[in-house]
Amino acid sequence: MKYLILSVLLATVVYADHDHWQIQTAENLQSYREVCVTEHGITPEQIAKYKSWNFPDDEKTHVYINCIFNKMGLFDDKTGFNVDHLVLQLGQNQNKDEVKAKIEKCADKNENKDSAAVWAFRGMKCFIAENLPLVQTSLKKPA
Repeated sequence: MKYLILSVLLATVVYADHDHWQIQTAENLQSYREVCVTEHGITPEQIAKYKSWNFPDDEKTHVYINCIFNKMGLFDDKTGFNVDHLVLQLGQNQNKDEVKAKIEKCADKNENKDSAAVWAFRGMKCFIAENLPLVQTSLKKPA
């Protein structure tokens, strides 16, 4: 009985945490960028490229994108893309079904068994190749 109660409590905490996710703002993204730059030794030259939407296909960029997506709650290293969060983030003032269909084209299940960083990068490259304006406008300004 004790284990049943503990299991229910744990499930409640996990469920509550899932519901706690909020649309990310430009301010959130900036704080995540600062952490990910420090954690992964991203150079000022690399940052300049990223700010102009130039994301080279290299290991440093892969881990940086993975870090950002994880911190934003849009990607998990084991389960991949959180389509529900992506729909909420990218689908503001949009038709959610259309946005979901676009996301699902890019949010693969990692059939190639690539590293999480490569997986996240591949999805991001697909998103911006197909939907850059949607991505650019998806970050709410802080209130």
